[in-house]
Amino acid sequence: MDKNTMVLALMGLFAASAQAASGDSWSGCYAGAHAGYGWADVGGRDSALGNNIGSTTATGWAVGGQLGCDRQTGDWVMGAQVSLSKANITGSHPYNNGSGPSNRVHYDIDPLATLTGRLGYAFAPDTLAYLKAGGVWTRTEYNDSDPAPLVGVAYSGNKKAGRNGWLLGLGVERRVGKNLSAFAEYQYMDFGNADVTINYSDGAVASYSFKQRMDFLSVGVNYRF
Repeated sequence: MDKNTMVLALMGLFAASAQAASGDSWSGCYAGAHAGYGWADVGGRDSALGNNIGSTTATGWAVGGQLGCDRQTGDWVMGAQVSLSKANITGSHPYNNGSGPSNRVHYDIDPLATLTGRLGYAFAPDTLAYLKAGGVWTRTEYNDSDPAPLVGVAYSGNKKAGRNGWLLGLGVERRVGKNLSAFAEYQYMDFGNADVTINYSDGAVASYSFKQRMDFLSVGVNYRF
């Protein structure tokens, strides 16, 4: 299933949820858990030479928890939320014009942390559709290696770097009990470009500019106090 299909499925879930029965106010605080799937467009450029080293779509899962509070006024709901996820989002590509056909660049994204504001509208007392926006942080591991270069000895270089960015998202949340709710949401995360310096096992040092953008689709539950 591609990401456009996933977004359409999410909007279909919203439409189906709009017929929910009545319930209590959305005002209050909550804690919960979520699980999701992400696909990140990542790639780099050699800062000294200016050449594009390649790009890929890293994919994988993430699980975590969230805390937040909401305040309802009429049908409108405003709130704030923090979340932290353990992720395993990975990918790799050949190094363009690198040291040989076995020269590859690997990416490993973990974890994900967000701080967001949320604006929702209760289309039915038990059904909330919302938009969210805020900041996101992650740590990405960059690895460039070649076990059999055409010239010279085998080498590897590794660097972990924190990445800050922003996110936009949309979702739908539905009460499934007095204190329990379930949700599904889509988030777009943009980490821009960041300079990363890698030290190699053969003594070389190189700097790169890495771009990183990610789509993330998740489902979860909240317990409301």
